[in-house]
Amino acid sequence: LFDVRASGLENWPAPPFQLVANHHNGWDPLLVIAVTPMEPRITWFGPREADFSRGFKNRIMAFFGGMIPYDPAGTTMTSAVRAVRRVFDADGVLGIFAEGRIGFDETSLLPFEEGATAFAAASAVPVVPCAIVGSTDLWFRKRVDVRFGAPIEAGATRGREARAALERAVREGILELLPRQQPTL
Repeated sequence: LFDVRASGLENWPAPPFQLVANHHNGWDPLLVIAVTPMEPRITWFGPREADFSRGFKNRIMAFFGGMIPYDPAGTTMTSAVRAVRRVFDADGVLGIFAEGRIGFDETSLLPFEEGATAFAAASAVPVVPCAIVGSTDLWFRKRVDVRFGAPIEAGATRGREARAALERAVREGILELLPRQQPTL
């Protein structure tokens, strides 16, 4: 459907690791899956309202990638952490859209949701920054670039200040991958 190209796949470390990306479109997880290897499998951490039993896009997501649905009002953090640990224990990749919602400016990032890098920090897995460029407005055969940055080691990140520093490093890693000016249509 789209002309999707990847750069920086050589930056992927051995799994497990966390992939943190910007977000412009509901198709973003599929665009990433389209350019990445089948293994390690990417399991996306996302909204509970996504029903993966209905709709073409959702069924593809369920088939090619996994999903950890999260409902802030109903999902406990303990159950979410357990699900994420299962991904990491299986040498998988956790994908998360740190902004938590769709943004429309391809040159900047919205504020990160609290805890965007918390799973990596708690599990001491590296974080790979990812920028999806060109997905704000999609049409048939439109070019979209999926860019992966160098992994950022989470190591033994303990304490609020260390987690904040990790989040800043990931944010800077994604910003380095974004274009300096808005792509032309």
